[in-house]
Amino acid sequence: MLERIHVMGAYWREDHNLQTPLGELIASAKDHHSATAVTRLQEQLSDFVHGLETTSGAAAEPHADILAVPVPNGSGSNRRLVPALASAVADAMGASVCEALTRQETMARMRDTPLQQRLAVVQAAGYEIGGQVAGHGVVLVDDVVMTGTTLRYLARLLRDAGAARVIAVVAAQTRRAGQ
Repeated sequence: MLERIHVMGAYWREDHNLQTPLGELIASAKDHHSATAVTRLQEQLSDFVHGLETTSGAAAEPHADILAVPVPNGSGSNRRLVPALASAVADAMGASVCEALTRQETMARMRDTPLQQRLAVVQAAGYEIGGQVAGHGVVLVDDVVMTGTTLRYLARLLRDAGAARVIAVVAAQTRRAGQ
């Protein structure tokens, strides 16, 4: 079970079909492989996680038993982005990064997938747990979240593998095509 998804900000402006400054930064890091954008996102996400620690108690005192686990990115996107974000989250929480998740198959773009088909697409991707998560608190880290289907599915896999608790920290909330 995924206990909570903490989202730093919005990818799209509500009143326009334009990206927010955060959305622009993510696009630059993810699609254009900008190292500067990755560094700026790391800094912003670190500040966000520090804010969570003081305002909501979401991030505990520094503990070695907390693992920041990056969600594998899709094809064509910057494969270093989410691990870099996981590193920033881990540093901010006094945790360790554990690349415990692998994906065996390429996934269709979720923004183009109807809601009722999303879980089947995620399941068909062949996610596997490759690291030791048993007994650890896990913080799933991703660049964007749309509906949370992938995060909830991965949380279930991690809990089945013995993770003590699972939360998620995501840079931005995006929306489905046409919304």
